[in-house]
Amino acid sequence: MTTSNSLFHYTSAPCWDEIRKSGFIAPTSQAADHMYGRRKHVWLTDSSPEATGLRDTNRVIIRISVAPIASALYWPLWSELCSNREAVEAAGGDAATWYVSDQPIAVEHWGQVIRMDTGDVLLNPDVAPAHVSAWGTMPNPPRIAEAVRRLDQLRPQDGFRALRIDAQISRLRNMADLGETEQRQRAAWRTLKSEIAAFQAQC
Repeated sequence: MTTSNSLFHYTSAPCWDEIRKSGFIAPTSQAADHMYGRRKHVWLTDSSPEATGLRDTNRVIIRISVAPIASALYWPLWSELCSNREAVEAAGGDAATWYVSDQPIAVEHWGQVIRMDTGDVLLNPDVAPAHVSAWGTMPNPPRIAEAVRRLDQLRPQDGFRALRIDAQISRLRNMADLGETEQRQRAAWRTLKSEIAAFQAQC
């Protein structure tokens, strides 16, 4: 199991200049069509540039490390409520490594910034690596059972939405059974909780 962690945002050199000047990574992508609306997002991965699915190497030439942030949701669960999930994933890469955030990621959450083609370190904050527990709580059977109970109370309000969240719960349980990394399990649990909370808020 992972004990410390980081996510990565890959970008181009010109975009890095804009990010550095502004002090935050802004949500700009509208690729995902979620049932709550097509919001702009920051895309993140816990893996290599190849995992992003971006084919233009100039778009992944800068790697920004990102510490745990509450707004980072785990794509494999979050995308259960996206109507165009298959189209997004067909672009390539490894969707199991993806995360999305609809909030700007401020400079205080950045770690090391590296230019991938030269290995040059463009930014090296003097911060200790965050422990994986910073991602939040781990899912366990009692917590998941409580989530199911809450979902069953909401189910009559929107059966289709409840079925999609059922799929999220099934995926989360499968992640635990397979011994997926703590970082992914914690992010997935936070994603599930946010979906149920949003469902409840709209009922």
